[in-house]
Amino acid sequence: MIRHYFRQALQMLKENPLVNTISILGTALSIAMILVIVLVFQINNAGYVPESNRNRMLYVLGTESYCEAKTTRNRGAMSAEVVKECFYSLQTPEVVTAKTGDKRPVSLPGKRLFAEYDIIYTDIGFWNIFDFHFLQGAPFTTADFESGLPRAVISEEAARQLLGTTDAIGKDIIFDYTTYKICGVVKQVSTAARQAYADIWAPYTSKAGLIEQSSSYENITGPFSVIMLAKNKSDFETIKTELDRQIEVYNTAKQDCKVSFMNNPITHLDIAIGSHGFKKVPLKDYLINTGSNLLFLLLIPAINLISVVLSSVRKRRGEIGLRKAFGATKGTIVRQVLFENMVLTTIGAIIGFGLSFVFLYLSRSFMLAKGILLTADMLFKPELFIAVLFFAFLLNLLSAGLPALNITRQQIVEAFND
Repeated sequence: MIRHYFRQALQMLKENPLVNTISILGTALSIAMILVIVLVFQINNAGYVPESNRNRMLYVLGTESYCEAKTTRNRGAMSAEVVKECFYSLQTPEVVTAKTGDKRPVSLPGKRLFAEYDIIYTDIGFWNIFDFHFLQGAPFTTADFESGLPRAVISEEAARQLLGTTDAIGKDIIFDYTTYKICGVVKQVSTAARQAYADIWAPYTSKAGLIEQSSSYENITGPFSVIMLAKNKSDFETIKTELDRQIEVYNTAKQDCKVSFMNNPITHLDIAIGSHGFKKVPLKDYLINTGSNLLFLLLIPAINLISVVLSSVRKRRGEIGLRKAFGATKGTIVRQVLFENMVLTTIGAIIGFGLSFVFLYLSRSFMLAKGILLTADMLFKPELFIAVLFFAFLLNLLSAGLPALNITRQQIVEAFND
């Protein structure tokens, strides 16, 4: 029976090639625009190298310091002292890392250069949270970090630009008036991996200014943000509870100033829907806004396809009336119309699937970030194929459901008269 429905659907395509081609293209464009929205969300939320563990990460990306006596507040990042006292001592997370970023000119010994590179100053935990692909060498060691030795991991692209080769282990580069020895070279990281991306990674202990104590706000303010990797997503609440206790203990030791992390820590899903340390976007609001846009994009081709399906069904009233006379049920007829239209919708969805990557590539500079590197592991996810099938099925229901129900209400005598 399904084979018969399929052959009949193909015959319908041959009978009205122009109208069906226009409908397929309309469906393809709609599905493509919807998938661009899905792809952008997927890139911002799904895990891929080197941020494969996004679903287990918690972020502290904002800090508020306030002094009760002076009634002053400061919003920014945290000091190395806060990192040590409030985060490194946590027992529940699997790994904790602190990092800060900067953009600095990088030179070579005896050769001054002026091109700037993105640099992340971090700790050992960073390499346990993010799964970088090392082409050569390894991360700086615990001994390097604790001793504040100037060691650096460099991306393959930065190595080529600076040294003309990725064979860079043991070679020197200069930034922040310090000579750093390269200990590792990693595969190029996409800028879509916002927390892991950089050109160069170095121990934050190698830069004295990052760990110096400040009298401002009793050494609470500083340059660092924190990322925590939970053993399991179910540990999130436990981690937050333990962190609250650590903050309370830390604040008790202060004379006048206190630290607050406001809406932190937040999950990667929170970041993907637009939250940050100072403001958290409710998931319900995001779903309502995004769902409204997706529904609008689905209704446009659905309305177009309704006319095509209605026209096709009207031409076959006699056939459908004859089938009803021989005992075909309403459910059987509805399934036939839906299946035949699904063939049309599926063709459009397949074309739209391909077009979505073209549209994303052309619009990546303003949909994502300028110069972003798109990789196969961030684009091709099982969730994307499920989304294609879901939206194709939903579009089929919206466009063919009404005509299918309408034809089943027609009396057999009326069908034969037509």
